[in-house]
Amino acid sequence: MANGSQCLIVAAFDFGTTYSGYAFSFNDSPHDVIINKSWAAGSGKLISLKTPTSVLLNEYDEFDSFGFDAEDKYSSLAEEEKHHGWRLFRRFKMVLHNQRISRSATVEDLEGEPFPAKPIFTMSLKYLLQHLLDALSMRTIGTRETDIKYIITVPAIWGVAAKQFMREAAIEAGIDGDRLKLALEPEAAAVCCEALGHTLVGHKFMVVDLGGGTADISVHEKQSDGSLKNIHAPSGGPWGGIYVDANFIEFMAELFGTMAINALQSKDMYDYFDMIRDFEVKKRKFEFDSQSDITFRIPIILKEISEEQCHQSLSERLASLKYGRKVFTRGRDKLGVNSSIIQNWFTEPVSKTVNHISRVLKEQRMKDVGLIVLVGGFADSPYVQQRFRQELPEKQLIVPGEAGLAVLKGAVMFGHKPDIISSRVMDHTYGVKINEIYDEEKHPIDKKVYRQGEWRVENCFEIFVRANDDVPVDSKVTRNFTLSDNPDYVVIHRTQNEDPIFTTESGCDILGTLAVDAEIGIPLLEQEIQVTFMFGDTDLHVLCTHFNTGIVKTLTLNICN
Repeated sequence: MANGSQCLIVAAFDFGTTYSGYAFSFNDSPHDVIINKSWAAGSGKLISLKTPTSVLLNEYDEFDSFGFDAEDKYSSLAEEEKHHGWRLFRRFKMVLHNQRISRSATVEDLEGEPFPAKPIFTMSLKYLLQHLLDALSMRTIGTRETDIKYIITVPAIWGVAAKQFMREAAIEAGIDGDRLKLALEPEAAAVCCEALGHTLVGHKFMVVDLGGGTADISVHEKQSDGSLKNIHAPSGGPWGGIYVDANFIEFMAELFGTMAINALQSKDMYDYFDMIRDFEVKKRKFEFDSQSDITFRIPIILKEISEEQCHQSLSERLASLKYGRKVFTRGRDKLGVNSSIIQNWFTEPVSKTVNHISRVLKEQRMKDVGLIVLVGGFADSPYVQQRFRQELPEKQLIVPGEAGLAVLKGAVMFGHKPDIISSRVMDHTYGVKINEIYDEEKHPIDKKVYRQGEWRVENCFEIFVRANDDVPVDSKVTRNFTLSDNPDYVVIHRTQNEDPIFTTESGCDILGTLAVDAEIGIPLLEQEIQVTFMFGDTDLHVLCTHFNTGIVKTLTLNICN
């Protein structure tokens, strides 16, 4: 596998809930990160260094387009009533926030119809990969695809199964798994901030990555050798910018009627996306202490549909609602909204994030964390920044320029120097299921069973590493066991409990199973295996070596529910 110092190019994909993009840099200038700048909405109102995470399938369920192109083409088809059978998928990444994700998971298209999730993720990554390769072919001569090391960013708060799901989708998209590494989003942002020259040495600092879907939080200490030590398990929740968008749509549905919004979404997609993109521009500029009314452009067709369905003029409908003078029309196609209403759209997701951060910072080991680095697309919001400063006044706040690109840039830099993260704090206790010899001082009497000539206890949790342990990136933990059956099974478990006794306890999950075949002709009790957990990387690796046969097996995660 090409490592960061051997590859010629590191390319990173930031696969976001709302927007996605890619960037790359060359080995001889790793900090000179090049970001694709050609994404633009068809309306031209929203220029972005990323493109929407939207996928369009044709009537045969085949990939057609991605990003702004997908949204605009679907809009065009809808205008001409030719979109029937075509399927548009938006903001589907949040399906992986579910800790119980499986390979059979589905996502819903714009009309609420389900479709297998894995192909949608694979199509998206395949498109981004080809876009990257095309961009590189125009920049360099003689560069081979095998010269590229790939990084894909993932939320630190994702479970093992979600990370494995993304890795599998990337490999199915054509990315060589041996040249692929996952980067945790807040860690990548920390690498970017360190490279930008922020004075972090000796400091304990928190990185808050506010994206479209999630708030993803990690805490680090920069070491004297330049490496970053993770000092708190990843945390966060579904508190990103899309929840402000959802509040806006709910508000519009209240004003114009749910049926009118649905009709606009299905029949006048251009107007619908223009409305959404206009709101995105306003959302990015809205300030916490704003006293001014904000004007939104509304499609005339939405107003007409609403008046036809509600049998009253928009002015009459507004007068009947609870908003009084806080909501009013301006001309034929504009809506004035008082800033206090817009503040309410931001309040819940931002409050959940700030409250969570406050709880983390109150932990004893977090007392001397004095710096918060705020990154992610939602972090560009003046409202968000002002709320942080107001509610966490004792902390220094850093918001790097182009905060929405910090994860992407940092992921590229991380790819060149993956050992910059020296250790991580474990978010779970990991181990295997074993049978122990019965100990009356340790085990309940009703747990003992008679096996192989002695009293034993089944389903015991053999701990390899505990939750909240500080684990170096290259750490390995090894245990030896004798076989008790043919085949025997090494069952990998995890739990958030620091001291589990049994794998049957509430909260214990099975991550995977390794089947081990015994050597014929040798008694089972004379056959020994070695199980090795390799911790500290962004992926979990488990190896099982049979001493007699020399056969080595690798953990395959159990996400096939």
